[in-house]
Amino acid sequence: MAGDLPEDAAVQASDMELGMRLRAMRTERKFTLKDLAARTNMSIGMLSQIERGVSSPSMRSLRQLCHALGVDGAALFTSAPAASADVQGAAESSEFVVWASERKPLRLAGSGVTKSRITPSNCASLEAFMMELEPGAASDSNLLVASGDKVGYVLSGKLRVFIDGTTLVLGPGDTYGFTGNRPYRWENAWEKPTVFMVVNSNHFYV
Repeated sequence: MAGDLPEDAAVQASDMELGMRLRAMRTERKFTLKDLAARTNMSIGMLSQIERGVSSPSMRSLRQLCHALGVDGAALFTSAPAASADVQGAAESSEFVVWASERKPLRLAGSGVTKSRITPSNCASLEAFMMELEPGAASDSNLLVASGDKVGYVLSGKLRVFIDGTTLVLGPGDTYGFTGNRPYRWENAWEKPTVFMVVNSNHFYV
């Protein structure tokens, strides 16, 4: 995830990098912190802490920031440098691959969720993420509604998914999916880490 850094240092590095990206997006749009606070209903102090990497933003906060800045959630995941020529000899085809060593994880504050974008840059519509959930981790407590189709595949652990009034518990190898505009949420369904992959038919906000 973040190389050989200790967990605390890895989280701090992730927060710092995310804060720098958010600050760059804000200044590029010539928004002041006051402007952004008004657009997100977040305090200037909280926005400043997020930009300085002092505080980790929640999923809800990131969603608000994406909407306020008018950016796709994918913009929060910095593209890694192309693979070197001695890595499978494929640097020239880096637009078709995301090397495992080059993923940019996004750790979501207080949620126990680490989200890594695994979508090669050559994909214009499909968007794929690897989701790693600590025990007790869950998505936003409110049901979300997203456009486009969504498919999830559980790699390890147990995942509980709530979709439009239906509750499912999935294990390794199980798949869920649904069309857009259906309310949903998910949570780790046991006391150990759970990992699953989610693929969307279009890009979406965090």
